[in-house]
Amino acid sequence: MQVTGIHHVTLIVDDTERAAWFYGEVLGLEEKGRPSFDFPGLFYYADSEHRQEVHLIVASRKLSHDDVYIRRGNGSELTVRHVRRHAALRVLDLASFEKRLKEHDVKILFNESLADEDDELAQNMMAGWRVVYDGIPLFCEDPFGNLIELVPLN
Repeated sequence: MQVTGIHHVTLIVDDTERAAWFYGEVLGLEEKGRPSFDFPGLFYYADSEHRQEVHLIVASRKLSHDDVYIRRGNGSELTVRHVRRHAALRVLDLASFEKRLKEHDVKILFNESLADEDDELAQNMMAGWRVVYDGIPLFCEDPFGNLIELVPLN
């Protein structure tokens, strides 16, 4: 018995057109047919070859995104908005995605160039990402406040 991958990630959005713009146009995900559920939403392929998907459910009202509080090894507590619940998508050319996000006025929340060299947590996270990802991811939010992590595929 083994898990062979992720089938899908579900995110909550509140506007179908803005969701289609961000996930379809900005991120370039391929839309996938969706069953005729009795509530609105969109399905996209993150990787059609491996059948990995992003499912969007359109909520009837906005939901809050609370900070995640983390207790560090030294006992201090902090909150970092880019470490909350999120979807991470593997990308072949991170620089192209960063350029595309900027062209569409999507704010970059975190990437290597935004990291303060005196920020111990950021430096610690980047060191870990270099081991796990062999690179530093980029974080942004979709138009609904869902955190999106773009992970370089090296």
